[in-house]
Formats: sequence, structure tokens, C-alpha cells
Amino acid sequence: MNSYPMEWTIEYIAEQQLICIKTKGILTRESANAMLKDVVQAMEIHACQKQLVDHRDTTFSLSVLEYYERPDVNREIGMSYTWKIAMVFKELNENTRFMETVFRNRGYNFHQFDDIEKAREWVLSE
Repeated sequence: MNSYPMEWTIEYIAEQQLICIKTKGILTRESANAMLKDVVQAMEIHACQKQLVDHRDTTFSLSVLEYYERPDVNREIGMSYTWKIAMVFKELNENTRFMETVFRNRGYNFHQFDDIEKAREWVLSE
């Protein structure tokens, strides 16, 4: 699929107007950027605003500075403030909480979960 240490699949669920992203491997700045380009394209093709990102099989390899810079980098790639993003992790920790805080402080509708069903419920709620 790609030459990155992380693989991803992007699926559109029409009935829910939801993009589901499943990642596996090691997330680096480069793999995150490449994945986001694919996500931006999928969001545009499907005129979709909601996404469920399953990172439970993914290890994050980002520095504190890279976490801090992510919202700006993501905006440059095409991430929209209108998106509602539920991100699911194997476990919530100081890194996931920091990332959520940084995105929310920059105006993104972003919430982290360790339960995929709770994440789905939140992202599909109005």
C-alpha cells in the first residue's frame, strides 16, 4: 500500500455519513501526513464532516513538539474546522490527552476515546 511504517484503510459508511479510518503500525510525522492527504480526499469525495479514527493497533512516534505542531500541519494539508473527529486509542495517556487539548484549543471538534462504541456514539450525535 505504501512505504510508511503505518498502514491505513479508509471506508465510507453512507447511511451514517461517516468516514472510518483504521490504522496499524507506527505513526510518524510522515505517515500521519500521507494518511491525512488520503483522508482529506475521502472527506471531499463524500462531502462528509464526521470521522472515526481507530488507532488501537498503532504506536505513536511523535515528539511533544510534533504533537503541538499537528493542528497547524493538518490545517495546511487540508483538515477542516468543520470536521467532527473521534479518535480511539488502546489506552488514553498523557500523550493522547495532550493531543486532544492542543487540537481543541486550536478550535477543532476533536475527542479521544478508548471505547470504539462510545466514540461512534459521540461522533454520530448532533
